[in-house]
Amino acid sequence: MLQGEQWRSLTADREKLRAYADDEWLGAGLAGAYDVLGLDASRFVQRHAVLVIQPDCIAGRTAQRCVEYVRSHGFDPIHAIRFHFGVEQTAGIWHYQSNIATQDSRDIADLVCGKGDSLLVLLRDTTPAPTIPASMRLTDLKGRSNPAKRNERHLRTVLGAQTRLVVLVHTPDEPIDLVREAAVLLGSRARELYATMAEPVSDDAVEFLAAHIQELYAGADQHDLDLAAAWNRVTQRVTDPEALSVLHNVRAGSEKLDWRRFTGDLADAGLDAQGWDALLIGSEYVEHDLAGIPRLVDRVNIASWTEGDGVLLIGQ
Repeated sequence: MLQGEQWRSLTADREKLRAYADDEWLGAGLAGAYDVLGLDASRFVQRHAVLVIQPDCIAGRTAQRCVEYVRSHGFDPIHAIRFHFGVEQTAGIWHYQSNIATQDSRDIADLVCGKGDSLLVLLRDTTPAPTIPASMRLTDLKGRSNPAKRNERHLRTVLGAQTRLVVLVHTPDEPIDLVREAAVLLGSRARELYATMAEPVSDDAVEFLAAHIQELYAGADQHDLDLAAAWNRVTQRVTDPEALSVLHNVRAGSEKLDWRRFTGDLADAGLDAQGWDALLIGSEYVEHDLAGIPRLVDRVNIASWTEGDGVLLIGQ
């Protein structure tokens, strides 16, 4: 599908392209994008970004704040599609990163994403003279999953994401990731995104998005998503001395949380072992990564685009 140096309009990372060479989702995504948008597909995709508003963002009632944030940073919402972020989708989205993740980390990510429906929002970058693709700019604004690697300007910080797995939102990094991940999350409905990319922004796009958010709020219980409050609620209900001792050690940092044991202790105490309190605590205190294993695909730096490894079409 990608001829010659055409790949450089979708990614600045040759190694990523090699890793994706036989990826069925990317193949399906490219076929859909070029079928709908023709030879200008890369140009359209570079101008757009995707923001996934996850179930934790819905539970925390911060989805509208997401919209306000992206609009204030030069992104216009132009379309939204509701979908369910199931186990197949989490495995597909993070296939090239989850090779370094522990089983506990993967299990919690599946539970967080699967707690309810999510909303995929298509955004158009209104930057007058862009220097990087829209997806890269939004990902930079979103911030990393680890709170220690974010600052106050990042979207996840603004939304109050406190842990590494309850992170509220997701964004594809590069144009190639947008195409691939749209296929993972939406299947054939990804064609709706590509068709919308070629259209003017609808006058009622923001109201359409707000209505989707209100529908999701109506179907989901609200939660404060506060880690300290979650600890207090859990330790008030868990009465087994051994379980409490383990939790004390975990919170003090002297041992990592064993997710299976923890959820068993919660169930014994009559607590929801898959509720937001459990997921917040697990997200913060399990062992996240396997030692000594590199990611199959690493992050791409903005400099890779600004220094010419990627070819920007939208500034031309």
